[in-house]
Amino acid sequence: MAAELQEPTKPQNSYWLWLADNRESIAKEAGSSKGSAVGKLAGEKWKAMSAAQKKPFEQEAAKRKAAYEKAMEEFKAAGGQPGKRRQEKQEAKNAKAGKKARKEARKASGKPSRPQGSYWLFLSENRDAIVKEAGSAKAPVVAKLAGEKWKALPEAQKKPFEAKAAELKAAYDKALEEWKKSGGDGEGGEDGEDDDQGEEDA
Repeated sequence: MAAELQEPTKPQNSYWLWLADNRESIAKEAGSSKGSAVGKLAGEKWKAMSAAQKKPFEQEAAKRKAAYEKAMEEFKAAGGQPGKRRQEKQEAKNAKAGKKARKEARKASGKPSRPQGSYWLFLSENRDAIVKEAGSAKAPVVAKLAGEKWKALPEAQKKPFEAKAAELKAAYDKALEEWKKSGGDGEGGEDGEDDDQGEEDA
């Protein structure tokens, strides 16, 4: 299987190369390591530097830029798509922000949250033991082992979780009806709440 093409990383310009070399002393002089304080003082110092003082950093920046452009040409020649990784990261960021906004809107509306199902109640109660057995706390690993255990569980052992889930759902249905009667919007994608529940708890 061919290795995934890695888009070359854009190099730092002369100012950033100089700042990387001098950040510690500038932070000390600024009396703060905060980006805004360091950036302000560094900008003033860089502007006050002579062309001769800037030259080594400009030469290094030019060398790195040339290497980057060559690597980018090779990346494109091999079928790479410039900007694709950045676009994917931005899309993932936007999706996460959109999901967070939807959750906040639901919370602000006062709409009751869909309760956990019997499987999620079982997982919540047994998570520590399952994580220990799985040897990992990563959601996909835990969810896989938990799913196998839940499927293998005798009906008698599932019953308490199913009874609790039914009780929680009845309370949710009642609260939802009251919310709708009080002027709550009946829309809002309840199915999406199931997805959120699974992602949060798995």
